Amino acid sequence: MELDGFQIVSKRKGKKKMCAVTQQHGDISTSSENNYDVVSLKRKVLSAKETLCCMDFYTDLKGKLRECLETVLCSHCDGMPCNCSGNSKNPSEIVTYGVGNFAECLISRYQLALLLALRDNLQVSPNDVLLYDPKFFEAEKELLSSLGLQVLSENEEGKRQCEKTTLFYMPHCGKSLYNNLLSANWTPDRLCHLIIIGNSFTNMVQNFPSSTLKKCASFILRIQPFTEEVPFPGNFQYQDMFNDTALHLFPRHKLNSVEAVFWEDCPEPLYDEEDLEFIPKS
Repeated sequence: MELDGFQIVSKRKGKKKMCAVTQQHGDISTSSENNYDVVSLKRKVLSAKETLCCMDFYTDLKGKLRECLETVLCSHCDGMPCNCSGNSKNPSEIVTYGVGNFAECLISRYQLALLLALRDNLQVSPNDVLLYDPKFFEAEKELLSSLGLQVLSENEEGKRQCEKTTLFYMPHCGKSLYNNLLSANWTPDRLCHLIIIGNSFTNMVQNFPSSTLKKCASFILRIQPFTEEVPFPGNFQYQDMFNDTALHLFPRHKLNSVEAVFWEDCPEPLYDEEDLEFIPKS
């Protein structure tokens, strides 16, 4: 099973495939991959972006994101509202995991379109928009490069540490990938710089037994009470594309409210094969 580009290495059955591809068969062969025309693909992606930017959904989302940035993410104001201006309220980088094969998948294409729209709205330099998906086709990598985006050559497994405000765009990724990101930044000084667009942590905690989360998503379980979560607007015309998606913020004043022992004795997570929800680096 695949989850928007990150393979689910799970033996459990009955899970619905998140990405409705246009192919009628399973894996994409090399010959099929080579049939994608970069010019035609770019036209489709930019058309999706243009369509998305005209939607009420996008207008509503921009307002939500701007409010979060203005009230929570100013590093000079310790998480409190401030009067700072300019790009100090914009993320320094956007890091994207798990968009998937947008050449063949409508869901992935609109997820990429939203990334491009947010990059423009937040005035983030294309050189500071980084992407990785182990399933990217060569044509997709070529297109992303032509748009000025940076395709990471290394599988980071979500373990990127941050010292400056970074927007992590991780639509419909597996729990273990979010968990790795939190683990890699498990200090108040780092977490306060993160914004995560991804599946709702609140819904994970409510919908999965705590025993399951302790095993494969312990950092999500621990940080969720100190997370500020803003749901995506619910008015996108295709429900599967951004369902269960939220903005996750970690205000410094909430992180500073917990005792120091909360941040101690937290080894890097290890996963059983059945709980691993991403393709590990070889």
